Amino acid sequence: MNLAEFFQVAPVAPELLAPSLWLIIALPLLGAFICGVFGRMLGRANVHLIACSAVAGAFVLSVLAFWATSHTSSGEGARRLLAFYRNPFGIESDFVRYALAYDYGTWFSAGDFRVNFGLAVDHLSGILLLVITGVGFLIHLYSTSYMEHDDGYWRYFAYLNLFVAAMLTLVLADNLVLLFVGWEGVGMASYLLIGFWYTDPAKAWAGRKAFVTNRIGDFAFLIATFLLVLLVSAFTRQANAADYATAGSSVERYQSALQDRGPLTFKGLEKMAEGLVDTGADKVDLSTPIEAGPLAGYTFGGVMTVALLLFLLGAAGKSAQLPLYVWLPDAMAGPTPVSALIHAATMVTAGVYLFSRMAALLVLSPTAMATVAIIGALTSLLAALIAFAQDDIKKVLAYSTVSQLGIMFMGVGAGIFWAAVLHLVTHAFFKACLFLGAGSVMHGNGDETDIKKLGGLRHEMKWTWGTFLVATLAITGIFPLSGFFSKDAILHGVHHNHLEGLHWVSSAVYYLGLVIAASTAFYMTRLYLLTFEGPRSKEARVAHAHESAWQMTLPLVVLAVLSVVAAVYAFPLMKSSSGQPQAVFENFLSPVFGAMNRITNAAKTVELDTSVPHLGDYVFAWLVALTGGALAGFLYLKFFPARAGQPAPAFARAVRRAAQNKFYVDELYELIVIRPVKFLSFILFRVVDALLIDTVAVRGTAWVTARVGSALRYVQTGDAQAYAAVMALALLGGVAYALIQVLQ
Repeated sequence: MNLAEFFQVAPVAPELLAPSLWLIIALPLLGAFICGVFGRMLGRANVHLIACSAVAGAFVLSVLAFWATSHTSSGEGARRLLAFYRNPFGIESDFVRYALAYDYGTWFSAGDFRVNFGLAVDHLSGILLLVITGVGFLIHLYSTSYMEHDDGYWRYFAYLNLFVAAMLTLVLADNLVLLFVGWEGVGMASYLLIGFWYTDPAKAWAGRKAFVTNRIGDFAFLIATFLLVLLVSAFTRQANAADYATAGSSVERYQSALQDRGPLTFKGLEKMAEGLVDTGADKVDLSTPIEAGPLAGYTFGGVMTVALLLFLLGAAGKSAQLPLYVWLPDAMAGPTPVSALIHAATMVTAGVYLFSRMAALLVLSPTAMATVAIIGALTSLLAALIAFAQDDIKKVLAYSTVSQLGIMFMGVGAGIFWAAVLHLVTHAFFKACLFLGAGSVMHGNGDETDIKKLGGLRHEMKWTWGTFLVATLAITGIFPLSGFFSKDAILHGVHHNHLEGLHWVSSAVYYLGLVIAASTAFYMTRLYLLTFEGPRSKEARVAHAHESAWQMTLPLVVLAVLSVVAAVYAFPLMKSSSGQPQAVFENFLSPVFGAMNRITNAAKTVELDTSVPHLGDYVFAWLVALTGGALAGFLYLKFFPARAGQPAPAFARAVRRAAQNKFYVDELYELIVIRPVKFLSFILFRVVDALLIDTVAVRGTAWVTARVGSALRYVQTGDAQAYAAVMALALLGGVAYALIQVLQ
């Protein structure tokens, strides 16, 4: 048996493993419960053991599930699991290849709307499972040493396990509603971890800022989900047999599946997207108006575009893109391992995962794709320019994360989804290594974060220096590390893919991408040189730095190695169906993006180029990275040291001040959004709440009642004869009034 055959036979059969997928989520969730409730009593060592074991167990189960997706058996070919459609006789008849799933039954229903609790693993979610649990375990191990003196260690590990459980829920979900549960869960855990040291008002405020900013995006996510429900309902009313045939289904099978599983499963949405492709007369397509319901009069394509743009706003919150990126740099207030896990490897990539999972819908709208690509490019460039002038080591890496996420969004918007996911994976390795390396630098230098007060660490922290250098070269895009290939794959795809009617977008985003690549090389080289090279700063907090414990250096070494070997995924070692060379990762994810490819081939909304970069492309990309790095090296090793003590030109100081102050984006938000909202809130409080409700309605009613009661009190004499006389007079008055009315 060769190596390929070995990996095609899973240790646990998919049918046996599928019902146990919930354990991948349950293990870290159980760890969070035990550490959170009993952590104080258990002690540090036991908390460390429980938290790390929970994530390690989830990693083992994730490996088995990932392995099972490629399981084959003799004479049968690839296993075909995850049957979304069933005919009326319950026979599985429409399958998805290279996946396993399990439906645990109805979660909730309201009228015709239904949501099942279903979990699924395919090649896309499987690779994310390995990243979340694998990198998550390394960060848990790192944290056992980094947080060894913190009194809230039990709370920290409970939050960390809770975050991992929520992120696993997000990627395992087979429908949008369950994904949203994980989406909200990582937001809550992020809020708890960013504001972990809540006794510091600045750190608590950073957690609140992240929470509120993400709620804006989450509201847009919900509205987009509601629109998709209405869109599916309209499609089922108006579609005919030809529409279902285009999607490889039938009326009975599709509607039966909707009744069994609900309208928001990803496979069901893919089938609707395929059905909307225009391949003949009398078909429902993107230009068809919706006939009935709340969306009557709007076209299917118009509603789809609006829904995708709302999903983009939701993804901008989680993945820190314009205009909601402002929370991520402030999120560095949390412990450094938190930054590595949440803000480098997992949570911030949720937006990229969401669009990759819904690629079949996204390619139906060139307008939405162009918006995604442009937003990604502008965010990436802005963050890179801000990173130029930051002196806090974690802030530089934070803006670098925003910039790299923008590159992934560029890939998603251009339709090169596999390269965006590959960059997501490689970025998880080298950026987690950089953040953990920054934590090691802080740990060995009295918690110093100012890179201008460090220097000379190359000789005192050899393990940290070596791993940080590898990760820096990877993110910079130096051959032959993984970041070079994943970033170049995105730029190649952006350059050669074209959106229908929007060809200029590809060229604009590509040239912005070249500037971003050079900028990345510049600010990362600057960060490395000021931290590790040159003499020790005279302003350093400690005279000599010390290397970190093995619990911190071992994860750094593993992540540095992964930052190198992950490059093999981008090598064109495979053959496509047409016999052309194909990257390993593109071939690996081809079953996931099968529906997307069928839609683009039929609808022609996107012109996808499947070629691989040539040697000249690689040389050009390498030269771009070398140019940015060489410029930083010249400035910070030769030019600036030679001009020490001389004032910089006024223009240069003004530009640097603007970049240091993040181009005053936070101040702009304060002026345009926060102050008007505060003023409106003040008016509503003082006029509506305090005056109208409290004073007039509540206290005014009580005052009137009291005054009337006081006046009526004087007519209460207690004399029964007087009361009888009054009653008699009243009765006579009533009789007289009645007689007058009758006589008239």
